[in-house]
Amino acid sequence: MSEASGRTPIPEAWIGRAVELVFVSGSSTEYSNGYLEEVNDRGIVLTVEGHGEHPARPLFYPWGAVIQIAEVSD
Repeated sequence: MSEASGRTPIPEAWIGRAVELVFVSGSSTEYSNGYLEEVNDRGIVLTVEGHGEHPARPLFYPWGAVIQIAEVSD
């Protein structure tokens, strides 16, 4: 979590923005896109779009599972 002089540190600065997440699930590496909802000392909450009849829902990812998070460019 880096902080530029006087600005909100990243990834906190990305709250409410679209992000790409790379994370560990079991023994594999997974990818997810969504909107960053929360960042705290335990991990992040990402709202992931649902597919078909499943609505969008918030998912928690502990820091131990997070490999990389990046803001999606417009």
